[in-house]
Amino acid sequence: MGRAEASRSTRAIANALCIVLLWWGAAAFTLGDAPTAAQSIGVRVPILVYHNIDYSGSAFATTPELLDAECKWLIENGYSAISLWQFWDAIQNGAALPPNPVMLTNDDGWSSAVTFADTLAGNGLVGNYFINNYSPLTADQIYRLTLNGPVQAHTATHQWMSQLDADRQYQEIADNMAFIEGITGSSISFLAWPFGDVNAGAIDTASSLGIVAGFGLGGTPAYVGAVDPFNIPRIMMVADDTLDTFIAKVTGW
Repeated sequence: MGRAEASRSTRAIANALCIVLLWWGAAAFTLGDAPTAAQSIGVRVPILVYHNIDYSGSAFATTPELLDAECKWLIENGYSAISLWQFWDAIQNGAALPPNPVMLTNDDGWSSAVTFADTLAGNGLVGNYFINNYSPLTADQIYRLTLNGPVQAHTATHQWMSQLDADRQYQEIADNMAFIEGITGSSISFLAWPFGDVNAGAIDTASSLGIVAGFGLGGTPAYVGAVDPFNIPRIMMVADDTLDTFIAKVTGW
């Protein structure tokens, strides 16, 4: 058999296989065995942003007692804390989310991130961490956070990304990814934009480095199937928050 005939034969086999696979997929869908691609479309996910968990009086501080009360309220009211990976699987693949999903994130990697992790873990809840290179946490402490949830990127030095040129944007993201990967041994796929600030150049750079989604601010919940993957909104927790305002942010915003 000549090369041309062999090529035609190979294509014929491939085409036949495609037809079989398409038929099988259609049959599976008809029988209800196909993945439920739209299962989570429209699901509301409040994504909360914490910083300091202490008594510092910082504008973004939450006391350990209030955080614990918030965790207990979530549990008592049927909410499920989810990880970045669960959220992403719902966005990309329509994977089912647990009832009343909420995502709890902690930015910067201050020393009190350990308190955040311990408080969530003590309540059986998962956390998500976005850390800068200048975090005062030791490598062992950062690795310990991974026992409670994903540790992901927040840029090296927490700059306003839209104000940097392409080289600086690359350096901020690449250096931060290398820093975290070197400690956790896990690949970095997610990034929280410092100050919620981002432009098209930063998105292009992040994507070129393997980042698949970027989290900002905005003060609104995210809705599966209706979010820009590189501008996913989050809701800031601040020092003036009480349990009542926390409940409002989770349920009403």
